[in-house]
Amino acid sequence: METISKITDIGQIPSDWNIKTIEQLFENGFQNGVFFEVDRKGKGIPIVNVSDLYGSVPIDGRKLEKFNATEKEIERFIVHKGDLFFTRSSVVPAGIAMCNVYDDKDENGAVFDSHVIKLSVNQQEVNSLFLCLQCRMPYCRSFFIANSKTAIMTTIDQKSLAKCPIPMPQLSEQDDIVGTIRRFDTYIDDLAELIEKKRGIRDGALEDILNFFSTAQFLFAGNEAEGLFYGTINTPEKYYLKWKEDKKATDDLSAEIKLLQVKEVNRLRDGVVSLCQKERFLSLVHDFVIFDAGIKKITRHNQYFANIAARKRIQDGEGGIIWNTQGSGKSLIMVWLTKWIIENINDSRVVIITDRDELDDQIESLFIDVEEKVRRAKSCTDLRSILDKNEDAIVCSLIHKYGHNAGNQSDIDQYRKELLKDLPKDFKAKGNIIAFIDECHRTNSGKLHEAVKVLMPDAILIGFTGTPLLKTDKKSSIETFGTYIHTYKFDEGVADGVVLDLRYEARDVDQDLSSQDKVDLWFEQKTQGLTERAKTQLKQSWTSINKLYSSKQRLEKIASDIVFDMSLKPRLKDDRGTAMLVAGSIYEACKYWEIFMSMGFTKCAIVTSYEPTTQSVRTATSDLSQESEEEYKKKIYERMLGDEKLGEFEKRVKEQFKDAPAQMKLLIVVDKLLTGFDAPSATYLYIDKSMRDHDLFQAICRVNRPDGEDKDYGYIVDYMDLFRNVQLAVADYTSEAFDGYDKEDVEGLIKNRYDEAKSELEGTLTSLEALVENVPDPQADTDFIEYFCGEDSENDEKTARRDTLYALTASLSRSFANCCDRLVLDYGYSEDDVNHLRGEISGYNKIKEMIKLASCDYIDLKPYEVDMRYILDTYIRAEDTRVVSELGNMSIVELLLQGKTTTPVDLVKDLPGNDEAKAETIDNNLQHEIVKKMSSNSVYYGKLSEMLKKIIMQRKVEAMSYEEYLRQVVELAEAILHPEESGSYPDEIKDSAARRALYDYFEENVELTIDVDGAIRVSIQPDWKRNFQKQQRIRLAIYKKLLLHMYTEDRATEETNNVFDIAQRQEEYDA
Repeated sequence: METISKITDIGQIPSDWNIKTIEQLFENGFQNGVFFEVDRKGKGIPIVNVSDLYGSVPIDGRKLEKFNATEKEIERFIVHKGDLFFTRSSVVPAGIAMCNVYDDKDENGAVFDSHVIKLSVNQQEVNSLFLCLQCRMPYCRSFFIANSKTAIMTTIDQKSLAKCPIPMPQLSEQDDIVGTIRRFDTYIDDLAELIEKKRGIRDGALEDILNFFSTAQFLFAGNEAEGLFYGTINTPEKYYLKWKEDKKATDDLSAEIKLLQVKEVNRLRDGVVSLCQKERFLSLVHDFVIFDAGIKKITRHNQYFANIAARKRIQDGEGGIIWNTQGSGKSLIMVWLTKWIIENINDSRVVIITDRDELDDQIESLFIDVEEKVRRAKSCTDLRSILDKNEDAIVCSLIHKYGHNAGNQSDIDQYRKELLKDLPKDFKAKGNIIAFIDECHRTNSGKLHEAVKVLMPDAILIGFTGTPLLKTDKKSSIETFGTYIHTYKFDEGVADGVVLDLRYEARDVDQDLSSQDKVDLWFEQKTQGLTERAKTQLKQSWTSINKLYSSKQRLEKIASDIVFDMSLKPRLKDDRGTAMLVAGSIYEACKYWEIFMSMGFTKCAIVTSYEPTTQSVRTATSDLSQESEEEYKKKIYERMLGDEKLGEFEKRVKEQFKDAPAQMKLLIVVDKLLTGFDAPSATYLYIDKSMRDHDLFQAICRVNRPDGEDKDYGYIVDYMDLFRNVQLAVADYTSEAFDGYDKEDVEGLIKNRYDEAKSELEGTLTSLEALVENVPDPQADTDFIEYFCGEDSENDEKTARRDTLYALTASLSRSFANCCDRLVLDYGYSEDDVNHLRGEISGYNKIKEMIKLASCDYIDLKPYEVDMRYILDTYIRAEDTRVVSELGNMSIVELLLQGKTTTPVDLVKDLPGNDEAKAETIDNNLQHEIVKKMSSNSVYYGKLSEMLKKIIMQRKVEAMSYEEYLRQVVELAEAILHPEESGSYPDEIKDSAARRALYDYFEENVELTIDVDGAIRVSIQPDWKRNFQKQQRIRLAIYKKLLLHMYTEDRATEETNNVFDIAQRQEEYDA
């Protein structure tokens, strides 16, 4: 039987196909293109650029940029129909060697840029379009990426590219395949056009269908085990609600329904009775279904019972307070209650008073979305005018801000005076007014009450709040508004799934001096001969400077922490969730933004009450230090805004934060957005501001909104130690941050952490024991290093083992610290048990530290992305580091160089493990240091890598003593860190890392090295590594120097790119 396929190195292919490399398919080899100079673009002949290769196949000649090429350049770099192009470099590996084909009918109509490589094929044997499509297939893309090199950019040389294997049929079959693909493209285009027409028909029909089903108000689903759930048209399954009777309800209907449910316990029956009892069901359908911006919504049980309770109060002419926890739908309670008031209370008017712009905007937008006409008062005078006429049934008004203390007590006082200013004697607010005071915990002072009563003496006041009332405010609040109408507390919301529970984590930022002894020594040396008074003055001055320095370091540490979380934490790492950072001031918020930008983290924005106006700077001229601070804030805001207006910018970033987390992952705030801003995507709240009571309660509730099944909690990360005594007061929620609340009002906000810590402790210990059991006997230090590191510590399996070890050890230490003081008292442990446990934990931590050193993880924290290198460097510098000797913070390679002043054996005595384990640790660290520096000079460090391999081999076969091994690795460490002292370089070369790299690349050609180095330095302009035009200037300078040294044009073109890659990796050339 004839075989129809065969197995090859790249997989199974048809039996009559052959594997050929790219170099076997082209006619004249690869060709480099013309240097693209910016001042020559815009007119002339079309030019193929890198960006054209990433588009659809083939290249669209109509979209090519124009380039003013000379006749000689056109003759040399002309593009013909069927020519293939590859990218020679890319920012990311996935973009390397991207292929496309020029298929334009105008055969002599374009040239190509030097950043792409051209390939002309023998069109008598190869269909260019077929070959292009093959080069885009996964097996080719994998080959290109595997054979590329990555430093600052990913590059591939022509020799590697030419070796790529391609499965090729006969030309006739190639033509048939391409023809079939083109017919499919035509079908797809026709289908796309047809789909667009059908979509228009569907949209019209869908509108009719939706209108037909709009009469269906409630949908029910349930069973006897789970009870009854309800929703409405288009409600996703996960958002279906479960009804719960309010035990505190006093209305007659609720009492009647409770009697019906007492007879027997049946969840499904009870749900049906609650929702479908005739009177209640009609009330739900008539009063509690609403269209909010076109989306049909129905009431939750807490919203229903709050409304029912409020109705009776209003009918009795009494006010009160509705406290429904943050995120439970307080705004819709207002809407439904307003609708009922307008329909059922004669001559009624509803006046809604807020004290923040964003709340006023939110209230107005909400009533517009539910198609209720609302009048927004623009000023105190406007509010008086509106009240004096009975024309607007629904009015919203802002407590307008005065001075620099917006939102504080002084505002209310000023607002009261402004309201009462020039009030006519015959003034009378028209209508039967019910006043809603939003966030009444802030605006419930007697002064506001007095003003409202003067303007609206007969008004019924209803206070709304999402946080509990402080004990100190409770009495005056009840005197102002009346007693609680309805309460729905935090723990009730969590139990119902209306809001999420909160997870709390405290992070400490140590601002102590890194070396007090060194500071004292420096101070004594520098102040010899000064009087004590002079020393005191100098020390005070230095302390002031140190505070500024510490503050900057602290912000950088926190910023690094947050960006590190962005790549590790659930929801943040996969762009599903967002975070908010609460800064202590607008100035600090600007500092944070600048730090994030410097780290390359650009998906963040500041949203505060600040407006960058010239007046804001001018008003601070009385205080020189304040002036500079104001100027700094204005400068940062202008840089952040660019050409956008402030209002448009804030609207855009808030929408991105809510709806497109991948584009806006972090908002930096101070006060604004901590109330009245609901973003379900918000998952993490980082607090770097002293906060208490209402402000703290509202802030932490920004992250407790449900948002899909992958959001289980809202996370609070506290850098200010706001809950520092919460573990000692776990049963008393009134201490520290919440000591102003009654205990029962905040029940359930913070879980009992001891139970969780003890459970985590026992589970983690079991997991660690299971992990360590896999280490082979006799479980010596080298056995642990072999198991967790091996010869290739970057191996995925070894990396996963170490990740598990580190995570479990950290979890074990943390959970033990959180519950160790209660293990004996509450959990039946003996003192011996606790001491044994402490010893076990210490042992696991020693293993962890040994493995960290041996694998080099302690140096770079195993960066997850190359692009985060700078961020992680900052993070590492800010962290407390392990002292491996009395010499302080230095790497093991640096430590070895101290062998000049002490014996190598004494030098490494503090490293963990036996001599063999220490040697393994040293080997890994030397190799790590070589790899880290390899990109800057691959020739030199490649030689050192070979030297290290020989030393390791001799040590392992016991061809040298331990002392001789240490002597040789000390010499190697010297060569790694101080190549200028190796004796390998001439005097004019040795003191420059850049010249050393060029010297090695040019095979020790001193003259060429100095000429090219000089050309690069003359051509460098600021920020050249991020600017394509400035890079072209450097390439051109290199190219011209190579031509002067008798390079051919083709060789000079290829070498230019290689030399430019070397230049990009040299810190000396940074400008």
